[in-house]
Amino acid sequence: MAGPQDPDELRAQVSALDNRVFDLQALLKAGEALHNKTEVAALYELVIAMVRERAVTDQVALLVHDEETRTMGVAQQVGLSEEIVGMRFPADDGILWRLLLAGEPLSIVDTVGQPRFPELFNRYGLEALGGVIWIPMVISGRVVGVLSVGVPKRVLTDADRWFLGALARQAAGAISRSRLYTSIASARKDLNRSLHNLSMLFDVTRALGAVSDLTALLKLILNRAIGAVDAEKGSLMLLDESSDELVIRVVQGLPDPEVERRINEGEIQCRRFKRGEGVAGKVLESRTTHRVGDVGIDEDFKDRESSHVQSILCVPLEVDDEVIGVINITNRREGGVFAAEDESILEALANQAAVAIARTRLYEAAITDGLTGLYIRRFVMHRLQKEVRRSRRYDTPLSIVMCDIDHFKRVNDTYGHPAGDAVIIAVAKAIRTALRQDVDVAGRYGGEEFLLLLPQTGSEGARKVAERLRAAIEETRVDVGDGHILQVTMSFGVTQLGESDQASAESVLKRADDALYESKDNGRNRVSVGAVDEPH
Repeated sequence: MAGPQDPDELRAQVSALDNRVFDLQALLKAGEALHNKTEVAALYELVIAMVRERAVTDQVALLVHDEETRTMGVAQQVGLSEEIVGMRFPADDGILWRLLLAGEPLSIVDTVGQPRFPELFNRYGLEALGGVIWIPMVISGRVVGVLSVGVPKRVLTDADRWFLGALARQAAGAISRSRLYTSIASARKDLNRSLHNLSMLFDVTRALGAVSDLTALLKLILNRAIGAVDAEKGSLMLLDESSDELVIRVVQGLPDPEVERRINEGEIQCRRFKRGEGVAGKVLESRTTHRVGDVGIDEDFKDRESSHVQSILCVPLEVDDEVIGVINITNRREGGVFAAEDESILEALANQAAVAIARTRLYEAAITDGLTGLYIRRFVMHRLQKEVRRSRRYDTPLSIVMCDIDHFKRVNDTYGHPAGDAVIIAVAKAIRTALRQDVDVAGRYGGEEFLLLLPQTGSEGARKVAERLRAAIEETRVDVGDGHILQVTMSFGVTQLGESDQASAESVLKRADDALYESKDNGRNRVSVGAVDEPH
């Protein structure tokens, strides 16, 4: 086993994780604010204000790329002369443009303050921008614009540059969508549908911030993506970093609802896609959207005959310059093929969705036990306090169950710790299966001890849940290698939160623990129910 980790190193890792979580949450809130600005001038002003706050500078200019004229022009500024508004330079395919396409913040002046592209700066008077750092605003391989940042009042850290780059990508999505809004507004025949889609994007941004369960979040994203382009069905894939393959996590719109449910709950494992394989693999590899009007003549699309797919729109989910997954949307409900408008809408949605997914993954990693996939003790105790308050407020029952694997030390001593881990994993799987997915809470309380919270459940109902779980675990057989198959049993202690003002999270926890020890003292592999702390 590895030795104990250095406390200073551990604190530094925790601090770095805390800072990254804070930055992701700040980016999510920034995205909500940006997506609530539909008027382009107000959007530019908000972007500049956010950049000024993080970069701590008085001078910021926002330049926007005009794809028709292939020029970059100053749209708005602060701290500079009004005369620079409208200043333009060509978006030539040279070194500078390649650097902008990379999407990373870059120093536009050298160590002595001279422009790194003197000919371009002199020819178009770009020194007047006062910029020392340029932050490209890039989405789906397209440069939407550039933020020219003046001299910061403090040295920017790597975290600052990462945050500013991510913020610029948020701004790119918001600006792109704002342009789309303006374009749609001019096309009267599509006005109603376009306004609905844009409103949906705003709603999605707010909704994403309220969902902390990853599977629920993925379902929400896919549902809104399908509705945004009025499609028949779709799937959302995430990248499995261990195998570097795309894995289907959720689906919607399948002809068989039971198959759809089993896929979404992980009971059916779907085909995986490697980089460059199929449409989704091509999107993963290229980091760009792929739109197929007729899959019958597209070489990248697999399973043409069995999939019942006519057209497909596949959009990357990208965070910090890495694709973490793709959204696949198939078949327009009214027929026909997906258009550039649909592509733009989904890219804007994916821009926000990817940040929400990354945030939720990070949050889940922080509160989830790595071996079992159940919640860690600290989080379960936090939820216990919350459920106690909720039970008191709404006068609903709350029961808790303490359970412990019988003779677990004997397993470790006889077969080794890997065998013990296998037993714990099998027990955790049985616990997840036995509990209500969106109501009950299960956590790993100690090494081989687990704590279950059963809201809106009295002690008798909790006893039945514990008894079913006890029986299921008794039937469990765990293969620990070398031909050894172990039978597992558990002991349970059940109690209900009492009505007394003296009852608390701590007291109800102690009564459950006492009930657990009663089961242990009476021969193990049984359920004992502790007395409820009633008022005198």
